[in-house]
Amino acid sequence: MTDFIRFIGVNKDTTTAGPGKRLEFFTKGCIRGVVSPCFGCFNESTWTFEGLSRTLTVDEVVKICDRDAWNRQVTFCGGEPILQAKALAKVAKQLKGIDPDFHFVMYTAYKLDTLMKYGLKFTWVKEKHGTAMRDALLDYAADVEGIKFDESKGEAVVSEFTILIPEDVQEVMKYIDLIVDGDYQQEKRLTTSEYMHDGWFIGSANQRVIFGPETVKSGTLKYIAADEYNKQRANKAHCKCCGKMVDDTQNFCRNACLARYEERKQLKRTLK
Repeated sequence: MTDFIRFIGVNKDTTTAGPGKRLEFFTKGCIRGVVSPCFGCFNESTWTFEGLSRTLTVDEVVKICDRDAWNRQVTFCGGEPILQAKALAKVAKQLKGIDPDFHFVMYTAYKLDTLMKYGLKFTWVKEKHGTAMRDALLDYAADVEGIKFDESKGEAVVSEFTILIPEDVQEVMKYIDLIVDGDYQQEKRLTTSEYMHDGWFIGSANQRVIFGPETVKSGTLKYIAADEYNKQRANKAHCKCCGKMVDDTQNFCRNACLARYEERKQLKRTLK
């Protein structure tokens, strides 16, 4: 099934998850976190497939984003969002149909060019990974084969999952504007501060900022290195609404952002 998404949390108006203030969703479950976690990952609670989570339908996520992403900026992090890429693609596609100004950021520890070529496969072993992971992957996967059973217990002990095929990866890239790929590497951390600076959203220098729609259109990977992206943003002014880079003399990139910003200010005054 690909019509629902499992989350563990959501933040509003976060400033460290992409350009501008963003509605940030944390997906539940990370294979890498279970098998070989990124040292220094700030979000350990999202790794496991067991425990508390909230399951929302695609339509429910669309409604939340349309209601709460006042400036149309949305981020999917985790956990590992790419595991639920088929459902996330549906969310982003629907929202861009409602309003083309919606802008999406997604994180993945996997290299995107590898996913584009081979898709994503994983061999689940019960004694290593637990049944909750298998249950989740059965929902997300495009295919499962190589199933081995413990006949005495009547349960699977090994399953070979094709979680995504290359076409699935292409589909999500059509609608996710920026994809930060690569595992977080503590020794290449981009800031020496304990916490991320406002406006920064890339953890380590090995990661890349990939332009999803441009890559799909051109057929070649379009990206910028993480440290170069941060330098570009540090040397530019930003739209007060969407966070897009603008000239130093500008506060907003266009009239639509000015209108959204003023509407938001008025709403906050009303709620005081």
